[in-house]
Amino acid sequence: MAGESSEKGAGSPGAHHSRELFWHTLGRLVLLYFLPLLLLAVFFQLQYRSVRRDSIRVHLQGLAEHQAHTFDLYLRERLANLDNTLRDPRFDADTTWAGLAGFLEELRHISDAFVDLGVVRSDGALVAYTGPVRYTAPVSYAGDAWFQSLCGSGTTSVITDIYLGVRGKPHFTIAVRKDDGGTSYVLRAALSPERLTEYLTTLEGATEVQAAVANRAGVLQLSTSRVGEPLEMSAFVPPTTAPRGFVSRRRGVDRPDYAYAWLNEVPWALVVIDARTQSGAAVPGMLSKPLLVTLGAFLFMGVVILVRARQVVGVQLATEQHEAELSGQLVHAAKLASVGELAAGIAHEINNPLAIIAEEVGVLKDSMDPELSSEDDEPVDMAEHLGAIHDAVFRCRDITRKLLTFVRAAEVKVELHDVHDILDEVLDVLLGNELAISNVIVERSYDRSIGLILTDRNQLCQVFVNLVKNALDAMPGGGHLTVTTQRKNGQAAISIRDTGCGMSPEQLEKIFMPFYTTKDPGKGTGLGLSVSYTIIRGFGGAFYVVSAPGKGSTFTVKLPVQSV
Repeated sequence: MAGESSEKGAGSPGAHHSRELFWHTLGRLVLLYFLPLLLLAVFFQLQYRSVRRDSIRVHLQGLAEHQAHTFDLYLRERLANLDNTLRDPRFDADTTWAGLAGFLEELRHISDAFVDLGVVRSDGALVAYTGPVRYTAPVSYAGDAWFQSLCGSGTTSVITDIYLGVRGKPHFTIAVRKDDGGTSYVLRAALSPERLTEYLTTLEGATEVQAAVANRAGVLQLSTSRVGEPLEMSAFVPPTTAPRGFVSRRRGVDRPDYAYAWLNEVPWALVVIDARTQSGAAVPGMLSKPLLVTLGAFLFMGVVILVRARQVVGVQLATEQHEAELSGQLVHAAKLASVGELAAGIAHEINNPLAIIAEEVGVLKDSMDPELSSEDDEPVDMAEHLGAIHDAVFRCRDITRKLLTFVRAAEVKVELHDVHDILDEVLDVLLGNELAISNVIVERSYDRSIGLILTDRNQLCQVFVNLVKNALDAMPGGGHLTVTTQRKNGQAAISIRDTGCGMSPEQLEKIFMPFYTTKDPGKGTGLGLSVSYTIIRGFGGAFYVVSAPGKGSTFTVKLPVQSV
């Protein structure tokens, strides 16, 4: 009997209805809450990765350009140091080998990158030298490319690529030429790549990136750690078509993204790579903390939706049973209708400032959560968000005062204000998100010749909020909202036009009456326009409306302009 009862219960209409209701509820919850949030999460994750990549690209390009400019100045200073030595009154082409030691000491005092110093005749013979090399035979540079370039062209200075010299150690040759009475001679020196590399590590941003210097063929001239060694072929061969740029990683190429900037003094490019890429730290292409947090949140949300679906089904089944028992009973509360409308009106009026408070508090909470922040994020301006909360709280207070304008006069704070600033606050700050979500396109046509208006900012802001909210309700499927300001006969005329359903002449006659509304029951209290009308008349202005069914509505507010 027990088995028969169980089998009967499993196949009963009640069990079938319960399962069907559960799957419908679960599908509805997933479609309404989970799927949109999932799409938004994917969108924002893609946007985050895109913005992150762009920020890294711009940052690396800026560092490459700045470091290249600084390094150019450094090389130009070394050339100037050598040229100043060549033109020193104490220096002449017949300076002895021992006499150069003092000049080298002065150069090394300026920069320890100088290794040696030598004087070369126009035929390429080395006539004087001081440095670590001990020459046992005459030396000639006549066949060296740098000497031929310096003496065979109009240039008076040269810096060579890195190469192995007599000592078998990598170094750079830097030389300047001087023509004196028909004869010319050259002063050359060797620069230490170690000292130049050390200088690279002191440049701005050096701790954030790995830097290297390569020539047009891709041969490393200078390099910091983990990039390569001088004279090696580099994986970075910057294009010569642009003086600076960014090269992204290509599929199948074992090379990170890098930025480059070509130097002016020598045909070298300074290359910078994100240090985190070299150290194996997280990069935009890998799983990031925000993505992991999002995945965890959606996993938790999935569990919550599953549990919630079961709870909703249970409540709905109990409600259906209760409604079946009370199908013939109705609860009437006519005597509380006016109180209910007033309460609904208060909720309608203070909904926006409460939403601002909730949003700002959410932003502040997120800014204090270390898991949602990174080193690249800009610091949150606490004063700005706290100011917004402060203003919203006092707006709530002002709204409750305005609701009493039907029974007693309200205290206002009248000051000079720019009506365009108030309109922009309503359209961009207070209702900007709601306008975007509602697919409403806002068009503004401002007459900037309008002067200042003597008014209460909060009250005038509330008038515009009411007008824009009404326009939104009149365009449930989206549309155009046109905001126009003009100066006419010493007054500021502010018009707000929508492309909504419009109103009939009978509705227009009652539009400013308290508690009259053209909206469906439960969606409006009729307080917005009546309160707005009272506010505008209190400031000596006028309120007009033009509307026709199917042609939208145009509300026009006229306020006196303060004389200058």
